Amino acid sequence: MKRTVSNFRFGQLLAGVSLATVALPGMALAQDEAADEEVIIVTGSRVSVGAPVGSTATVLGREEITASGNVTIDRVVRELPQVFDLGVSENSRAQAGGSGNIVYGNTINLRGIGPYATLVLVDGHRVVNNSRSTDPSVIPTLGVERVEVVANGASAIYGSDAVAGVVNLIPRRSLDGVEAFARYNTSEDGAFDEWAAGAAIGTVFDRGQVMLAFEHVERSNLSGNDRDFFTSDLRPFGGPDYRIQQCSPGTMVIDGVTYALPDQYTQANADAVTAGTANLCESNRNQDLFPEQSYNSVNATASYEFTDGLEFFFDGFYSKRKFERNSPVVNTRLTVPETNAFFVRPTGFTGSSYDIDYSFIDDIPPSFTSGSAESWQVSPGVRVELPYDWTAEAIVSYGETRDISASYDGLDRGALSAALASSDPTTAFDPYGFGRTSDSVLADMFDQIFVAPTNGQLLFVELGLDGPLFELPGGTVMLATGYERQKFNVSLGAAIGAPGTQTRFREFDRSVDSVYGELLVPLFGPGNAMPGFEELELTAAVRHDRYSDAGNTTNPQFGVNWMPVDNLTIRGSYGTAFRAPTIPEIYGNSFALYGQNYQNPDGGAPVLGFAVSGPNLDLGPETATTWSVGADWDATSDLRLSVTYFDVSYEDQVTALLSNLSILAQESQYDGTGAILRGQAAADRVQDLIDQGVSVRGAPIPGGDPQNVSLFIDGRSLNLGKSVMRGIDFSVRYLADLGPNDFLTLNASGTYLTDYKVATTPTAPLLDQLNLIFRPLRLKARVSANWDHGPFSVRAMATHVGGYTNDVVTPVEQVDSYMPVDLSFTWRVGDSFAGSVLSGLELTAEVRNLFDTDPPYVNFAPSGNGSGGYDATAANPIGRQFAAGARIRF
Repeated sequence: MKRTVSNFRFGQLLAGVSLATVALPGMALAQDEAADEEVIIVTGSRVSVGAPVGSTATVLGREEITASGNVTIDRVVRELPQVFDLGVSENSRAQAGGSGNIVYGNTINLRGIGPYATLVLVDGHRVVNNSRSTDPSVIPTLGVERVEVVANGASAIYGSDAVAGVVNLIPRRSLDGVEAFARYNTSEDGAFDEWAAGAAIGTVFDRGQVMLAFEHVERSNLSGNDRDFFTSDLRPFGGPDYRIQQCSPGTMVIDGVTYALPDQYTQANADAVTAGTANLCESNRNQDLFPEQSYNSVNATASYEFTDGLEFFFDGFYSKRKFERNSPVVNTRLTVPETNAFFVRPTGFTGSSYDIDYSFIDDIPPSFTSGSAESWQVSPGVRVELPYDWTAEAIVSYGETRDISASYDGLDRGALSAALASSDPTTAFDPYGFGRTSDSVLADMFDQIFVAPTNGQLLFVELGLDGPLFELPGGTVMLATGYERQKFNVSLGAAIGAPGTQTRFREFDRSVDSVYGELLVPLFGPGNAMPGFEELELTAAVRHDRYSDAGNTTNPQFGVNWMPVDNLTIRGSYGTAFRAPTIPEIYGNSFALYGQNYQNPDGGAPVLGFAVSGPNLDLGPETATTWSVGADWDATSDLRLSVTYFDVSYEDQVTALLSNLSILAQESQYDGTGAILRGQAAADRVQDLIDQGVSVRGAPIPGGDPQNVSLFIDGRSLNLGKSVMRGIDFSVRYLADLGPNDFLTLNASGTYLTDYKVATTPTAPLLDQLNLIFRPLRLKARVSANWDHGPFSVRAMATHVGGYTNDVVTPVEQVDSYMPVDLSFTWRVGDSFAGSVLSGLELTAEVRNLFDTDPPYVNFAPSGNGSGGYDATAANPIGRQFAAGARIRF
């Protein structure tokens, strides 16, 4: 069977690729040994065997996936140091790409280059998604043979989105038996827990195989109320006080003067207020740091050789992830007229109305958003052996996705105004702390719906040929060539307004026709090796893509591997890459103005601004030039070292500022772009949009008059940016044989960025943005030690995130480094009781964040999109966790 791999062959493969993380060296699984030993082609090349020529690959096999303790594939991959938690993340939506992540999924962002710049594949083919990003969790962990990560531009091989690299999920085809597991995990304080269970069954026979895997995961929410570092009052940490005066009881405002209201305010104590005082409270009470999530995922593989030269193969999956996220408490400024049935007139006040900054925390249950992400895909194919050792392959993939995010308790400001103006106590709203507002009035006030479904379909067809051209003294010259067609259909829906509002869909489609070719030329090899040239391989690839809506592009790529002496490989690569804008980036998720509070870089209360979301039909593709050089050295049979220097020059980067609530710290960088407007220019722009019929969501326009707006943000997708990123990936592995069945494995790996410079426009100067909050950080690294002693294994692992600068405040602040330590213990019970009913049973216990290390303090006001008092993109707020699990194979 083609492209399957035994444990022996897999060990040979690992010897030729760089490992960024290694867990248990472990024991060969009997059910996996049935696979035939076949040559496999690793991600990043269509012709080379082992690691792609000129690049390195990180391979996470079954043992690494299992030992990680992670119950979804996205979390397995996100532990690699090359992966940055910026953009599309379940716990933070404040960075580029976050505004479109309304279903709280995760994706992979290699080196932090961009939220959509890493291509996620399944067995080398594209995956249906919500037209924005691909969440690897659609495949259950039990159904994955290995994960291959190539952190190198690969558009010449795979097309769009492979600017930073490729993550390829290889479905399991070697399982011959049954594997099942169960795992429970909880935080020390019980504020968070998670459990997972799954089973996979497979059989391998003379002419093929069949495998089916299923997993279920339940994960609770983590409320910000349970973490004292997620707070507006940062004074205990040496920071400022970001609390707001929209509280319960509220703060009365008359002619710009504030008066803190008592718990209950009546005409009898109308004078019990003091000018210049205010009630202060948390701005984001009840907000979840992680949403509640549940996963059901299943995948299957099959293959059958009809004859020695004709093979059918198949893979498919179905996944449905549900979420529920508690939103921050609703607060706003009320205008209370004298007609209100409960109106209190302070002594000396002669006006007809005044304002109250108010929180509805005591009036309504906590609000929340819920929804789901559902997708399925089937990918049948055939492989035919042709004369002269050529192979033809045809694949057809079809998949659909259904995403939806919805809330049904939004504030109806019209109903609120009517209730404030009502003189009838049964229909009036009481803002004075007595709770006299009737349930029916509150129900009318909080009945606005926001429903945002996305439906998508993908049809992917690939026809490929590969085989030898001729022989050179150094080896066989190989060629791969083919044609691909992709057809996307996307429906973006929205229903915003009163109950019963119909969902309106906008339909879009995109087709892509592509041709590619890749050539492998071995100039030196076993047949003509000489001192200084044990091996020398060259590859050249080119791909042309024609988009129905984003133009045409042609991208080359070149690679070289040079082995001057045994066990040392020096490599290099060069290529161009591109990313076509997503359909939501071009046409917008919605067309609306969003009132939002922006971090004030000068300190003090946040600044109210209005950001527009909508279409930008002039949006163009992103382009990049990437090159790298590196070396892999097997210093001894037990010591392996790898290092790579990379350079990525990225142009026309799509910038979306809708969810960036700290953008004012970089305001000067956007001069001349129109992305940020102040004063009269901001008011005029908002007025123009409202005149066009654009609705306002979030915080209301002060006084309902656009002329009161002082800050406008263009939150549409814009081709503004260019960047240059340079850095070093490194990994070291050492295996010590301590005796019979006694091994110690030491690993260290990381990414060290030397440069990250950004210009907001093509003509603007490049500015140093390295190691700044919400941007790529200079150093991420992991160190682990694994001791295998007979049936027992103990692993300790430390993950290090280097310190960095918080520049969203003035003066700038230095943030400390963060290094949680994990400890796990595994007992392979079957090894202790060979031949018993316990054969194949494995028990695990784990402590994550062993020393209960808190996230470093960050001077940042809590945001509805994540972070606040800590940085959600660089630290985990859960704290110490305890886990126990069992796994059985038979």
